[in-house]
Amino acid sequence: MSSTPQRDPDVRDRIFNSALRRFSEKGYAATSLREVSEDAQTTKPMIYYYFGSKEGLYSSIIREILEEMASAIIRDLPSAAAPVDQVLEYSRRYLDHFLQNEEIIALVLRQVFGLGGVPMATFSEALVDEVRKPLDEILCAGMQDHTFREASVDHCATAITGILNMFILAHVFGGAEIDRETPIEQVAFYIRGLSRHS
Repeated sequence: MSSTPQRDPDVRDRIFNSALRRFSEKGYAATSLREVSEDAQTTKPMIYYYFGSKEGLYSSIIREILEEMASAIIRDLPSAAAPVDQVLEYSRRYLDHFLQNEEIIALVLRQVFGLGGVPMATFSEALVDEVRKPLDEILCAGMQDHTFREASVDHCATAITGILNMFILAHVFGGAEIDRETPIEQVAFYIRGLSRHS
């Protein structure tokens, strides 16, 4: 009889959910793969099989959290609205998702900024690939229909999410309150400068 762990159709989900729970309770550094495997009722080799490493496991969690954020932002985003209104609605949803899921997102931010390396790279990549993608598309469409001036979509999207992230990071790391309308007003100010008819 082989000593190789039996493949279980839901083992990956059990590992993922166990790791999310453990990382949330104890943080990345204090969580061992042994604890995760025991909690998930599997073995460490199965964690390596599905995720490659502890960093790989944590990176998968980061990516899924940001994919969920992207889905929440784009769900029923008013595609028929004017590009300016779409940008502002995107920004509201970006902030609202953070505020509704603050505990887990704040935890990830604190861990990621402390860890750097692969988790930080995964966070940055997923933020651009998943969360920022709808904003890129809105800006690109707005430039094509001449609502916005011709400019680098990447630079404009980075500026807008940078405004939103400034308030989020000040809240997470400095305890500053987020008055939802203030960041939206700043995004609106930026968008007025980008608009051809400002």
